Amino acid sequence: MIGVIEALELGNWRRASRILKETELADAYLATVLIKVARAMSYRAIGEYSSAWRTMGGAAIQLRRKYPGLPTLAVNDAGLIDDVPSWSGEVERLVLPPKPPSGGDAEVVFRSVRLIWREQQELSDLFRRIDDRSDKLTPATHILVLTFVEYLCWVRHDPATWTRASPVDAEAAAIEERIDALRDGLRAEFLRSATDLRRLRHPAAGEMSLMVWSKGGQYNGLQRLAILELARRTEPPWIGAGKPADCPCRQSSLNAWQFAQAA
Repeated sequence: MIGVIEALELGNWRRASRILKETELADAYLATVLIKVARAMSYRAIGEYSSAWRTMGGAAIQLRRKYPGLPTLAVNDAGLIDDVPSWSGEVERLVLPPKPPSGGDAEVVFRSVRLIWREQQELSDLFRRIDDRSDKLTPATHILVLTFVEYLCWVRHDPATWTRASPVDAEAAAIEERIDALRDGLRAEFLRSATDLRRLRHPAAGEMSLMVWSKGGQYNGLQRLAILELARRTEPPWIGAGKPADCPCRQSSLNAWQFAQAA
């Protein structure tokens, strides 16, 4: 089980999915939780942020069923959004508990909680950034730039994008097709992701248009703005104040951040 958790801590949801698919693990219940985590991370890679949020919340609920003593935050307690949107469902956010001594089941549980907590915190941070924009950018362009940052962190600078094995199932294959479309710079995929992100804040908002793409400078211009945005950030993971020093970071996000710093 630790091998799966380590893969997910590094952001290698493909490897974790393969282990979970092909190996009969001792703790079958925890394996189903980690399957959800891996799938939520794959949703984020293709820019389906609402699906990633719901699925990660489902993993949190499922983990609490096995360990009912785990503390949680309600969605609005963290100021994630002003009101609970219709798509959120029964979303729960885990609170990071004290770190136990190394070894044994307690460490496995803690690292599972920390993994879900990190991903929920990062998604929450992404949602908050919707309102934190430069006056030089329109709200729509700013959101499109945020989706380009996500692309840099989850696709372009993820070694598994270029070295992956065959998908483990039909849904994984469909996700890889979407990732290939982003990798190939297809405008429609970036606009779709930006639309999904904008509707988390403004559920009745329309679809991102070609005009937004053009005003942002198209692929090259938007990528330039994304690199500048990423260079302004602190080192990942982006999980807010009080970040634990030993909280692991996804390798692809670190790669993208270091690239932006050097650029």
